Amino acid sequence: MIHPGGGRNDIPERLKRQFCCFNCTLPSDNSIDHIFSTIGLGHYCPERGFPAEVTEAVRKMVPVIRRVWQQTKVKMLPTPAKFHYIFNLRDLSRIWQGIIYGISEVFQSEGLVMKVCKHEMTRVIADRFVNFDDLGWFEKNFNRTLVDMLDESAVENVTDEVYFVDFMRDAPEITGEEAEDADLSAPKIYEPIFDLEVLRARLVMYRDQRNENVRGAPLDIVFFKDAMLHLVKISRVIRTPRGHCLLVGVGGSGKRSVTKLASYIADYDTFNIVLTRSACFPSLSPSSSSSSSSETM
Repeated sequence: MIHPGGGRNDIPERLKRQFCCFNCTLPSDNSIDHIFSTIGLGHYCPERGFPAEVTEAVRKMVPVIRRVWQQTKVKMLPTPAKFHYIFNLRDLSRIWQGIIYGISEVFQSEGLVMKVCKHEMTRVIADRFVNFDDLGWFEKNFNRTLVDMLDESAVENVTDEVYFVDFMRDAPEITGEEAEDADLSAPKIYEPIFDLEVLRARLVMYRDQRNENVRGAPLDIVFFKDAMLHLVKISRVIRTPRGHCLLVGVGGSGKRSVTKLASYIADYDTFNIVLTRSACFPSLSPSSSSSSSSETM
């Protein structure tokens, strides 16, 4: 609970008396590194098919990610214009949650590990920034931390702008000989996209499929660069357990259309909240008649 002051009102005593207060201090740097190195190295291990080069790269990136996160907490403080600039240990957990989506089929080099680390840090931290000055600070600070804690050659691995997605693979062909419990959906493999034209062709295919299979108003989306990158970011949030995001923009800019397409790519259903006088908590729940196990609200 944030301390009152700065426009924040105190909570009434009659309400606070119903609660117990626990003060949990932040773990030390060594403890944080131990926690997340256990998570990272437990996934990127030789037993899962990862080479020693990848395992060592993950070990090196653990303190780098922690230091950039700490520097961001100190530098990017909340203000009335940037009230959402609040960074805590949960953000560090989300970064590693995205990093461990990698599989040995894709991640076979040190450079790719550094790319996915920067990608996840950018998605969790830098995507909250509201101006180019803050984005530029994050980029320079990340590169400077790499040089200080590793070496200058490490910066070369993260120079290119690379995005990671999980919808580039096709579903297996149906032969009629599959078992009853066989999974015939497209494999969700987290892999980098180096060519935006390849990404554009994939998104056009999904858009056309969605317009053919889903009743209602068709999606007429033009996939210029910013539209594709926003869709990639939304798709990443949707695929994350308990993922949520706030889309800010003028009306008619395509926020809802891009979200609907990202939900279709993830094989999710979508539903909208209808505000009425009789609205209640059950109306916020997904419909029981949904054919999909997951839904986007």
